[in-house]
Amino acid sequence: MTEEETKQNLEENERITMQCVCDTLRQYGSRTRIYLADFIAALCDVEKERMFSDCKDLDVAQARGLFFYAYRYMTNETYKKIGELSKDVYGKVFTKMGVAESVNKMYELIEQQPIWRKRWTIVKRIIKQTNTLVEDEAQEPIKIIIPKNANVELKREG
Repeated sequence: MTEEETKQNLEENERITMQCVCDTLRQYGSRTRIYLADFIAALCDVEKERMFSDCKDLDVAQARGLFFYAYRYMTNETYKKIGELSKDVYGKVFTKMGVAESVNKMYELIEQQPIWRKRWTIVKRIIKQTNTLVEDEAQEPIKIIIPKNANVELKREG
């Protein structure tokens, strides 16, 4: 097998894997936010419980940073609210400055290191897929009942 064939096989395997992940997450619909931490922990090979603890190990801190970065991208929540996400489940609150620093560090890692760029590409694709699903779910037909003699003008936005 040539180098080019190997590269094509890897790309095809990645495409198939990503489609399977997206199809699986599609089943969860708008609950994807809940499963985002599980997915990122698995992607970064760390335990979710450690991600939301005081652990300062580099691999754990980076996974936590990717979660904060992805959650911010997905929801546009404030750093303070993102820092409070783990309070109820794990009893740990992260400061808004800590979250902001993690997000900024993750941005730098994504820009500079291919492995983080690849991980972010995977996570971003999943977020976009699920956001599209949420938008599709929200587009239900609207039924309007108008009296016989009414003069109505309809305009569509967007």
